[in-house]
Amino acid sequence: MESIGKIKNREIFYISIRDNLEWQNLLPTEKWVAFTIADHEDKEMLYDCTIGILNKNVTYTCSAGKLASMTEDYFDEEIGWRGVQHEEKTGEKFDFDKSPMTSMHRNFSEGFWFSAVVASDGKKEMNKVVCIDFTTRKVKKYLTELVKKINNGWFPSDEEIELVEYDN
Repeated sequence: MESIGKIKNREIFYISIRDNLEWQNLLPTEKWVAFTIADHEDKEMLYDCTIGILNKNVTYTCSAGKLASMTEDYFDEEIGWRGVQHEEKTGEKFDFDKSPMTSMHRNFSEGFWFSAVVASDGKKEMNKVVCIDFTTRKVKKYLTELVKKINNGWFPSDEEIELVEYDN
């Protein structure tokens, strides 16, 4: 996991899960946002990876890329399943207010901006954003450019769909 900058009080990190098989061990365990980027060729690894991210006590997930909607669905389904398991095991109602928040973004730069500037659960101050890149073509350079642009007062476009710019 590599730091690619800071936006306000949030340190921004990047990790490519294809380049680092130990990526889950490098994730924070509190007060963090996961910004995931997944495309069609990443579909098979998506489910297990979302479970791994949730196991690291993520506070908020923001999903981008061509599989943004599916990624958010996987997060939501696993959160729901964990709630059911808790209720069956303890007999107590699960408090979903303590679960991670999720969002998905078809406008890539808006999704990253949201993750880095706005994402909040209203309770915890999140101080880390980890950009988790599932893709083969990588997005580190683009994310690094967006960090600089946001720090210079830039705001994302209002376009509903804006695609990512890949490194290669």
